[in-house]
Order: sequence, then C-alpha cells, then structure tokens
Amino acid sequence: MEKMKNIWKWIALVIVIAAVGIGCFFTGSRIETSKYQAEQELNVKLNRSDLDGLGEIDGTIYVAGHKSPDADTVGSAIAYAALLKKLGYDAVPVVLGDINNETRFVLKEGGIETPQLLEDASGCNMVLVDHSEYTQSADGLRDANVVSIIDHHGDGSVTTGNPLIYDARPIGSTATIIWIRYRNYGIEVDPQAAFAMVGSILSDTKNLKSNTTTFADREALRALAEIAGIKDTDTFYQKMYQASISYEGKTDEEIFFDDYKEYESGGKKYSIGCVNAYDEASAADLVNRMAKVIPGTLASTGMDMSFAQVSIFHDDISITYLVPGDDAAREVLETAFGEKAEYNGTSFRLEPGISRKQVLVPAINQILEAYPHE
Repeated sequence: MEKMKNIWKWIALVIVIAAVGIGCFFTGSRIETSKYQAEQELNVKLNRSDLDGLGEIDGTIYVAGHKSPDADTVGSAIAYAALLKKLGYDAVPVVLGDINNETRFVLKEGGIETPQLLEDASGCNMVLVDHSEYTQSADGLRDANVVSIIDHHGDGSVTTGNPLIYDARPIGSTATIIWIRYRNYGIEVDPQAAFAMVGSILSDTKNLKSNTTTFADREALRALAEIAGIKDTDTFYQKMYQASISYEGKTDEEIFFDDYKEYESGGKKYSIGCVNAYDEASAADLVNRMAKVIPGTLASTGMDMSFAQVSIFHDDISITYLVPGDDAAREVLETAFGEKAEYNGTSFRLEPGISRKQVLVPAINQILEAYPHE
C-alpha cells in the first residue's frame, strides 16, 4: 500500500513538472511571437518613414511608365497607384501612349481598365515607374514635381531638386520591386493589381527564363499568381507571347515603335525598337521590313542612329537579330558584337539571344562613349 502511494506521488510530481514545462514553453512561444510581431511592426514603420520625408503632396499623383507602354510599365503603374491609394494618397495610373497587344491581352484577361492617357506632365505630381530618362517619359516632365522613381534600369537623366523616393534594383521586373514595397509597407495586394503584376513579371523575365530573373522575381510571381487566381503561369505566358507577336493591322513603322525606347550616350542620341517573332522565317521577314523602315524614322525622331532588335524567345528557343538603321549603326554593332554574331549584310544574329536592358544598351553606350569627341 505504501509502495503504491509513493508511485502516485512520483506520477503527480512528473505531471506537475510537465505542466510547468509546457506552461513555460507556451509562455516562451508567446514572448517570441510578441517579439516577432513587434519587430514586424517596427520594420513597417521604418519603411513607411520615407513617406513622411515627402511631406504633404497637394493634388493628384500620376503614376506613369515610359512611352510605348509594355506589360511591365503598365502593370507597375496600375499596382503602384493602387498601393499609394491604400496609403491615403490621391493616385491614378496613366499611360503615355498606345499599349501593345501583349499588354492589351493581360488587361482584358484581368478585367482591368486601360489607364487614362496623360499628354502633358507640366505642373503634375509624378511617380515614374520602369524608367528614369526624360526622352522616355512624359512631355513636360521637366516642369513636373517628380515624387518617386521605381525602376530596374540604370540611373537615367531625370533629376529633381526636391526629396524623392528612388528605388532602383537590378532585378527582372519593376513590378517585383513594387511587390517588395507592398510587403515593406505591410499592405496586401488586391487581386486586380496582382493580376497586372503577374503579366509584368512574366513579360519582362520571359516566363522567368531571362538571365535578368532573380529569386525575388520567382517569389513575387508565385505569391501574386495565387492572389490573382492564375493557376498555370506557363500557359498564361504562352497566351501572352502569342499576343505579343501579333502585329495584325499595324504598319511596319507602327511595329518598330511598338516597343521603342530612346537613349543618349557620348553626345549621340539613339533608339531601339524591340520586335517579337515566333520562328526563323517570321524573324527574317521582320528583319527585312525593319531594315527598310528604320532610316525613315531618323528625321522624325531626331535620332543620330537607330536599331531594331528582333527576338525569338519562347520554350527553349533564344535568338536575337540586331538590325542597324545605317552604316554608323552597323559599325557600332560590328564593334560590339562582331566576334560573337553572324552578319548577313542586313542583321547580326546572336544565339542565345540578348537582353536590350542588360546587354545591348550597355554595349552601345560603351562604344559611343569610346568615340573621340570634339
């Protein structure tokens, strides 16, 4: 009998010790959770402090991508305007020209209205996404109040004397930077903004296969696709690509300007029009058509030289044709890519293909900067 009492005493002691241990565990967990939440709240406050630095902004903020609006520039404008609205600002997305077929497809599939056209930025509060060059931006920008620049290119020519938020990162899509800013501000992305951003990331990273793609782009696409309700991003990208290579009803000049950007380096102004093709036959046809149309654009644009970049980029195919507009442009390409590319008298062929942002523009800039100046 005495032995049984001792056993029950030991059992009771074990139960008490276990209960104390479990209580300590849950108390510790609550403390750790509380610390984590406090740290998260502090991070949000720290990130939002840049908004305090902007001060009061009187009037509407227009969020604009570059001219010749593509999927990343339009999706980023839509998403960042939505973020600013949730933060209490009067913000609207705008476009600076006609959107291309790929972007039109994304917006239609997402049930998203095309942003309004902004013809003149003079006197406006502006947020620039996906660019920081005056030549690529809105007319009248020099007389505007530039509030922020969110970009994934090199720093451009836009300057401002007032404080601004400048967030430029070397990742695949501007929309990914905006997704990071949503997280940093502790704001949830709404489904329409998420849909537009999925189109942005898929377009600019070529379905995550471009060499510009980063871990952040992959994580952003995964998270945003879930919010947007897009279950198969591969299939969605294939539909986007089919839309991007459709130039039905467009003149050759309109095709050249469909995805067009202007630059300046070494005292020279130049432009690049990007064109998409599905296979070698359609690429060869577009190469010949662009070679004929480019020279006529020089006078109207005021460029010193122009190039067309015709690309095949889907599945496992990656080919780029570079088309110079004149002899001066040909010499630049020959100097930059002569040892790596095949030249057939009309275009330089590169396989695998190259990025306009990461490879072509830096290569042209390097050659132009090396030219002697008077």
